[in-house]
Amino acid sequence: MTDPIPSERFAGAVPALGSELRVYRDRLEYDPGGLGGLVRGPKTVAFEGVDLVLRRDGRLDRLLGAGSYDLIRSGEPTVRIHHVTDTDEAERALDGRVPRPRERVETADEAEARAALQQERVAWRRWPDDEPLPRTAVVTDPDLVERLTAEETVERPEVSRAEDARPSGVTATDFENGTFPGGGGGGDADFTGGTSRHSPGLASNEGGAEKNVGSESAGDM
Repeated sequence: MTDPIPSERFAGAVPALGSELRVYRDRLEYDPGGLGGLVRGPKTVAFEGVDLVLRRDGRLDRLLGAGSYDLIRSGEPTVRIHHVTDTDEAERALDGRVPRPRERVETADEAEARAALQQERVAWRRWPDDEPLPRTAVVTDPDLVERLTAEETVERPEVSRAEDARPSGVTATDFENGTFPGGGGGGDADFTGGTSRHSPGLASNEGGAEKNVGSESAGDM
């Protein structure tokens, strides 16, 4: 049976949200508070399924003296816990309940332990090859956390204005300079029936052969 009453509680650092982390013997329960907590309710996570706890403080955490944590799980979405107060005690509680990496394997050899972990728990495949396995699953070193989470950043390739909207068969350079049909930069003819030297659809009157209707003054009539 699971404990009906949490052994430890940690309030959020933002009173207006009313968030709370509740730690039980075999699981944690996180209520984010605010509208999200009201709509979705608290999130329950079994400790056995957590591979790593990464401390990822943001600007608000540093301002309030709080801490935020990512619960990394194999084959499951990451759970983010925001702005926890009393970080030392929270990390102690998590360290005492989340299985340590050496507890998941039955070998003392570093290389064999790493290979066994990465075979059984896919989350450990992101652990740097040049770093020994940690003593605890709670990782607070910011440089190491950055290395572990670098692959989560999705970088979209930049698309220039030319490549984004240019017609088929027109190079990006020609599109930027307007040197294509209808581009207004020296092309042969635009798509409205005019030429690159005249306004679209208007006939030239350079030779003066024809006057526009209504151009005579009233005195000529």
